[in-house]
Amino acid sequence: MSELGKLDGLQWMRILYAYPSYFTEDLIDEIATNPKVCKYIDIPLQHINNMTLLSMNRPPQEHTVKLLQKLRQRIPDLVLRTTFISGFPGETEESHQELVQFCKTFPFQRMGAFTYSEEDGTPAAEYRDQVPQDVREARRDELVSLQQDVGQDFAESLIGCQIPVLVDSITDDGQFLGRTQWDAPDVDPMVFLSEPESNELPALAVGQMRLCEVDGTLLFDIEAHPVR
Repeated sequence: MSELGKLDGLQWMRILYAYPSYFTEDLIDEIATNPKVCKYIDIPLQHINNMTLLSMNRPPQEHTVKLLQKLRQRIPDLVLRTTFISGFPGETEESHQELVQFCKTFPFQRMGAFTYSEEDGTPAAEYRDQVPQDVREARRDELVSLQQDVGQDFAESLIGCQIPVLVDSITDDGQFLGRTQWDAPDVDPMVFLSEPESNELPALAVGQMRLCEVDGTLLFDIEAHPVR
């Protein structure tokens, strides 16, 4: 990442689908200090209950919590994205509620929740204590409902801020759409861009990186206009 940061024309690098065990001190420092590395980490945790993590062959809760705390302490303005699986075989109501409580005490600005789905040939498909489909969906919905409030609060916290926005695309009706460093393509919210208020500023065009002021929100998306 350090060497990539030296490339002319490269403006953003983004870490996606990172495994919790692979974060070294040097990597954390590089994310924190390299201006071309988005202050955004996608780190799918899948769950937080130790027994469920053990069944998934994932790192234990203590390791994960210490890592998340370290990342937030060391990397300014960091946004974390994660995903959780509801209804993994053997997941009890108690372990699900442990996950819900974790999401309340350690909220993620970006989070997705999915129901467990059996896949032929995988060990989990043969596990006992398969969770009924309706229970899987109810648990997923509880996590999604919780995350909606978190995502909306984060969007509202940006109102009035000036932030870099990549002009990503334009719709058929002429609406420019962009992304901040905290928005990965296809999975995260978007920025609805209006043209600059000043005639002295260049018009919007796809591919630009523009400093924009956030004017408002559309649930999780934000509205902004260029100021530079």
